[in-house]
Amino acid sequence: MLALRLLWRNWRSGEVKLLAAALMLAVAVVSGIAIFTDRLERTLVQESNMLLGADLIVRGSQPHNPEWSALAAEEGIEQTTAVLFSSMVYAGDHMHLASVKAVTDGYPLRGQLDISRIPFASQAEQIETATGIPASGEVWVDSRLLPLLHIELGDSLAVGEYDLTVTQVIIREPDSASPFSFMGARVLMNMADLERTQVVQPGSRVQYQWLLAANNNALESFAEWLEPQLSKHERLVDVESGQRGLGRTLETGRSFLLLAAVIGVLLAGVAIALAARQFSSRHVDQVALMKSFGVSAQRIRQLYLVQLSLLAVAASVAGLLIGEVIQRVVAESLQQVYQVTLGAASIYPYAISFASGLICLIFFALPSLWFLPGVPPLKILRRELGVNATHLWVQIGLAFLAVLLLIVLFSQDLTLAVSVIGALSGVLVITAGLALGLLKLSRHIATNSGSVWRLALANLQRRREQTLVQIVVFATAIMLLLTLTIVRTSLIDEWQLQLPEDAPNHFLVNIPPHDVEAVQQMLDEKQLEREQLYPMVRGRLTGINGSEPTEEQRSANGVFNREANLTWTDTLAEDNRIVAGKWWDSWQRSEEGVPGVSVEIELAEEAGLSIGDKLTFSLGGLILEAQIASFRSLDWRSMKPNFFFIFEPGALDNYSPTYITSLYLPVEQKSFINDLLRRYPTMLVIELDRIIDQIRTIVTQVSNGVLLVLWLTLAGGCLVLIAAVTSSIDSRKQESGLLRALGSPRRLMIGSVWAEFSVLGLLSGIIAVIGAEILLISLQYWVLETPIRPHYIFWLVGPLAGALFVGALGALSCRSVVNTPPAVVLREAG
Repeated sequence: MLALRLLWRNWRSGEVKLLAAALMLAVAVVSGIAIFTDRLERTLVQESNMLLGADLIVRGSQPHNPEWSALAAEEGIEQTTAVLFSSMVYAGDHMHLASVKAVTDGYPLRGQLDISRIPFASQAEQIETATGIPASGEVWVDSRLLPLLHIELGDSLAVGEYDLTVTQVIIREPDSASPFSFMGARVLMNMADLERTQVVQPGSRVQYQWLLAANNNALESFAEWLEPQLSKHERLVDVESGQRGLGRTLETGRSFLLLAAVIGVLLAGVAIALAARQFSSRHVDQVALMKSFGVSAQRIRQLYLVQLSLLAVAASVAGLLIGEVIQRVVAESLQQVYQVTLGAASIYPYAISFASGLICLIFFALPSLWFLPGVPPLKILRRELGVNATHLWVQIGLAFLAVLLLIVLFSQDLTLAVSVIGALSGVLVITAGLALGLLKLSRHIATNSGSVWRLALANLQRRREQTLVQIVVFATAIMLLLTLTIVRTSLIDEWQLQLPEDAPNHFLVNIPPHDVEAVQQMLDEKQLEREQLYPMVRGRLTGINGSEPTEEQRSANGVFNREANLTWTDTLAEDNRIVAGKWWDSWQRSEEGVPGVSVEIELAEEAGLSIGDKLTFSLGGLILEAQIASFRSLDWRSMKPNFFFIFEPGALDNYSPTYITSLYLPVEQKSFINDLLRRYPTMLVIELDRIIDQIRTIVTQVSNGVLLVLWLTLAGGCLVLIAAVTSSIDSRKQESGLLRALGSPRRLMIGSVWAEFSVLGLLSGIIAVIGAEILLISLQYWVLETPIRPHYIFWLVGPLAGALFVGALGALSCRSVVNTPPAVVLREAG
């Protein structure tokens, strides 16, 4: 009870309130991220079968061997098939590039297919689980397809050359994460109607799926037998491999959020340490008095430990409530955008979030309080007696140990934890070095400044340790906010600005050879700017100089793990340039007589290829050998058809090519797409302008989510500044009282406070802009591959915003020092 009464009395001091606020912030940041990521991961695990639709899938560009079906049936394995492709579907004058899936009876083998008669149904009574597949002549469609095509249930929908009736709306389906689903809204049809549509032609981009499921061990042994039988164009997909890309994306997102959370916790921890330091200095006399009354050091340590424990529990519970609200807001946004309902979280993220408050208190606050029981009773009478406080390097070491422990608990990955600690250490050291250099520069400037600036800069130099901490903290927070702001706006704008106004904004794909001349004529009649029509076949690179690609080569470039687009031409495109070897007009075949191929230079460097190497390709099961004639550099951002491999003319004449081109279509001529697709329904039109808008939307949504975490980070920076000001409040009162007693005007004191913190914010802003530009240059060069452009406006906005914000916050925190009469200030300080 004594500890509780002491805590209640100490609550009136600013240090305890600051401690509680910093603890709440740390727990809120950790819990908001930990609970959300745990819910997301558990949802993926729980619905893994729903995402795949089977226990095992054989995917390929050709139908599977029918003999395998008979063997699977003998083993008692359930099976069904599906064919996925993209095609324009239309109703009246409206059309949409849809993701079509043709299925046979039994689909899906795992999970369930939810349908409704009401588009976008969300109530349980409106949704039913399908007991079969669409009947012949019927289709089930995604809810969003109805408003896109202005149709209702019962209306007709044309897929290729065949009209089908829309009878149900798909609410949820397995395999919704298929790459084809990103092409457009889903259309589910019966396999019996596929041939009638006449959409699937030789050379069409089609994915064949053979779905398998079993409730015993038969499937595992069957898969072991089946894998060696697969061709180069087929692969086995299970839950783990099917979600590998999603898992990598999730892991990357978790790492990014973890870094933001760690920075937020670190800033909150610094505020905790500063507040605890001020708290301990205020209680030195109290402890000396208690010891003079005979209270033992153990009893004193127990009293303070109970106080801090009660404070930590209350602040951690409040932080958990705030974190719960944060993750619910993020989860609700995710559900609205992606129609994903997250499951409940486990107890683990709540436990580690609650523990994070105790960890922050133990590693950040206790080092500043640990020396209190050692205060001698004589300190009451002899104020000049020193107190052996905890060394600064010990506090820094414990702080990094706390961050390391939190990362390990949060990510359960020691390597990641050590990497983050190393990166943070590097950033802090560099930032501290720059801050120290700027402080030295400000000292030289102070000699020729007026009294206000001279007094302000003298205060910064006198509290150099605190000043360095504040500059590092605010520079980091401002750097992150500037980086996010620039990425959200200017980088996407810069990427668009480098595109010419008449850059191609539509791709025409899957043009049959017999329609090439007619399509060319139709485009030329409209006087549309287009690229040449390139023949294209799908093929997989299977060998280099008679050997299969190594695992190192496969990991270096994804072209070794999938089919690539192959073409041939005698004309080198404007955005292609020969950097080694010869083009076809001067190249001669070797004695072996194999055709030549020109390879994109980056792929060649990653794979270690040389001029004259022989490459082996598999085209629909047919083997083709070619010899490298040249290496090309090309511009992937040109929005024109570009290829890793270009063969000499005539090399691929016998492989059922389709054709591809790109063109620029003004907005006012968009309706031309309708005429084009009605005449050539097997053609695919990819609208790049809509894809760019979609990318912008996704970037905005993601950055808005991360912005919430960064605002919490900035709040941590504010707490650090308040804690630093609070820790120096007594010395500031003495200085202010003495100066005002000696006749210094009040406006000088107010001006010096504003100037001191404005300079602090200005220095932080300068360092933040330098750091942000380094990060952005890295993004521009290695990620977005855009020309490096400095952001001049932020060189002005960053320092000015830092000066105004930090100056105002510091002046507000010190208002009591300036507004209190000198006599009262000196009496309180004494």
